[in-house]
Amino acid sequence: MTVSVGKPIFDPAGFAKDAKAARDATKPTAEEDDRHLMSISVSTHALVVVGLVLAMRGGISFLAMLILGIYKYAKFAILAHHSLHGGWGRERRGWFASNQFRRIVHWLDWIFPQAWVAEHNKIHHYALNEDTDPDFVQRNLEPIRDADMPLALKYAVVVFFMATWKWFYYASNTLKLVHASYPGVPAKKVFDEPVTIKSLIADSVSGNPWYRALLMDFAFRVMLPPLALQFFAVPVLAGFLKGSSLFCFVTLVNLIGAEIVTNVWAFVTIVTNHAGADLWWFPTPCKADSPEFILRAVLGSTAYWAGNDVIDYLHGYLNYQGEHHSFPELSPLHYQRLHPAFKAVCAKHGVPYIQESVFLRTKKTMDIMVGKASHKRIEDGQAVDQPEKWMISAAK
Repeated sequence: MTVSVGKPIFDPAGFAKDAKAARDATKPTAEEDDRHLMSISVSTHALVVVGLVLAMRGGISFLAMLILGIYKYAKFAILAHHSLHGGWGRERRGWFASNQFRRIVHWLDWIFPQAWVAEHNKIHHYALNEDTDPDFVQRNLEPIRDADMPLALKYAVVVFFMATWKWFYYASNTLKLVHASYPGVPAKKVFDEPVTIKSLIADSVSGNPWYRALLMDFAFRVMLPPLALQFFAVPVLAGFLKGSSLFCFVTLVNLIGAEIVTNVWAFVTIVTNHAGADLWWFPTPCKADSPEFILRAVLGSTAYWAGNDVIDYLHGYLNYQGEHHSFPELSPLHYQRLHPAFKAVCAKHGVPYIQESVFLRTKKTMDIMVGKASHKRIEDGQAVDQPEKWMISAAK
């Protein structure tokens, strides 16, 4: 006798209700969040003091590169990222890095804060792994995936991206969204193409005034402050204090090394968040805060090792991506406390919660980038209506 197996039963409303209940039950007090923020801030600024002392001593220091690289990463991934999401309150979100002076004090990075908000907070978070997601790795790397070159060479190109991605690609690709309403903006199909330093210069030389305006803004408002202060003023100060141009040069080398460290560190903990053959690609939009939205946050994300402040700090508190994309405005401490309860909700409802080391996720991301692997895809409609494609056996 043949026994027919029916479609798996998934309760979207129940899943969303349980996830939100877990969120509400694990909320820290304002005082706990303030103490946690203070500990993160003090730890981060202690790193820059130690790192600069080591970098300016007159010798090549790999320890200085590592410490300063982690400092720059923490300023980006923890303090800037969660502040601009409103994780420590909407008032802080309103003033954090809100002008050029505050940018220098709060987050002197290649990425312009307002451009980050436009690209990351307003689009990526509400179009996760959709065709319109500006951070969708598989689409953005199509030129490499489709290139007629040896696989080993493709991996080499990806390694170059690991060390340079923030200033080579991400700074310009986020800034273009600030210019989206400027006169002469290209047609949507062209506008949606990734903009790198190379393509930005080439398009500016071609005579397009929109690209020329973008390049001027990129060069003088975005790139010049971090370049002048971090890679000119600090080395010159070291040379002046020590009375030797050698100290200036060696400090510059250490700062360049720190830049490579922070780019690689950010790549393996940020670029890898939503890439891998075990994660899903979605064809249509969905409503924010809906069961579909929360489900996609899990199906399109990976978590990393987690659970204490040291591990979480080194991951930028970005090791809770399912939780973060479900509820973008929570504090790092809230994500840490929510994590076990959120995983339990996923297990209860048969939603696959993927959690692996950043090293394994980096390999899976690189495989996507070179075309060795591809995302799973919901071909049409909503994922909540197709549990047979992704659902695992629910916990008893």
